[in-house]
Amino acid sequence: MSPEPEDARMRTLGKTPCDYDATDAYIAARMAAWTQELIEFCSIPSEAEDSDGLRRARDWTMGRLHKLGCSVDSIGAEDAATLVVGEIGEGRTVTCVQHYDVQPAAPLDLWTSPPYEPTIRDGALFARGAEDNKGEFLSRIWAIEAYLAVIGRPPCRIRFLVEGEEEIGSPHLPGYLDRRPGLRKSAGALMEGGGIDDQERPIIQCGIRGMLAVELTLRTIAYDGHSSLAALLPNAAIRMSQAIASLFDTDGHASFAGLRDDVLPPTPEQLELVDAIPDELLDMLRHAFEIDRFVGARTGNEAKRTAIMEPTCNVSGLWSGYTLAGIKTITPAEAHARLDLRLVPDQDPDVVLDRLREHFQSHGFGELAVAKLAWGNRAYWSSPSSSIVEAAARALEAVWGSRPTILVTDPGTAPMWEICAANGVPQADFGAAHSGSRAHAPNESFRLDYAEKAVRSMVRFVDEFASSAG
Repeated sequence: MSPEPEDARMRTLGKTPCDYDATDAYIAARMAAWTQELIEFCSIPSEAEDSDGLRRARDWTMGRLHKLGCSVDSIGAEDAATLVVGEIGEGRTVTCVQHYDVQPAAPLDLWTSPPYEPTIRDGALFARGAEDNKGEFLSRIWAIEAYLAVIGRPPCRIRFLVEGEEEIGSPHLPGYLDRRPGLRKSAGALMEGGGIDDQERPIIQCGIRGMLAVELTLRTIAYDGHSSLAALLPNAAIRMSQAIASLFDTDGHASFAGLRDDVLPPTPEQLELVDAIPDELLDMLRHAFEIDRFVGARTGNEAKRTAIMEPTCNVSGLWSGYTLAGIKTITPAEAHARLDLRLVPDQDPDVVLDRLREHFQSHGFGELAVAKLAWGNRAYWSSPSSSIVEAAARALEAVWGSRPTILVTDPGTAPMWEICAANGVPQADFGAAHSGSRAHAPNESFRLDYAEKAVRSMVRFVDEFASSAG
């Protein structure tokens, strides 16, 4: 559906285009002060293992929502896992799903500037959490502030759900939502974040993958042996490597039995969207990671469908034996690995876990222990033609000047199934992430010019969403 011209839409909404001229001017004037606010927020080390940092980030979040004029509540005990809820406005409800926790900053030596001493370089703010998710969260807060200051009360209800455990799989979120089932009801949900490609075209993603994370442990001998006995003693590092290798085919793709049994076939609409993804995005990905080819030499539509429609199995950590400076001549007794599996509809993480254990058992690795970590989320994809996607597309096109690329799903994971599935709430995302944002990596950054456009887009989205069909 082609977008209605902005002037005509504003007349329909009872506004004039100068409303947005005024909000854009307000946003431009406030960006310097807002950037200092983001610096303050990113200075808080709200990692999972830092309970004091998480409490500080939670309190900062609640204070900022109060300052905006939201009714603010929290769900949970007085601990770092508290879910913060803020609401403002009336009418159709859009739920903004955010988080105040961040990924661990380690390894610290790879940062150009300290991760919790936010630094501006080349028009971007560098800090852990700058993009994921503190900058993206605040850009939505700033948009509502601009709307209130220039236009008035928002014509829809904006609900912020801001949790402190997103980066470890949201283990307490289902229980918190069970206490307040009304929080699962809305006309649409905005996932955290969103992206801009290298040609400065906005991207909308209509879903999120699920994930299962596990730790593998095995012991082969009673204690580390002298390496002179390596021809006789079974080496735990080698044994673990063999177990992991059994999960993959010769191309390096996960191939263990049952992994894809419950995968919901994509719809024609979804396949059409996947195949329509510009090939430049694949080029951008290769360029960003400085590689010449993808795993299995996949290209074109095959690469796109594999990346989006297929479950994954990733080795995120592998350790055994002596790993400090110098050499210690041992045959390791114990080895460990961590795997994360990104899931697609309709995979159940617990069923996939059972099949992973069955695989190791049937392949002769019965001594290998498989422990589920906190992550155990299901995927959630909604229709690319939903009203929230169309509202986001119109808002983004008005700001960026080009129709957004619409994707079936974000390759990452967020707890959207827990928030949306019970009532079939449609979802979308948009934001300011770009190929150099380095979320989860050292030197994470948030481009301030993109942030300003994300704020402007969110202002327009409020009107588009309020006036869109149910």
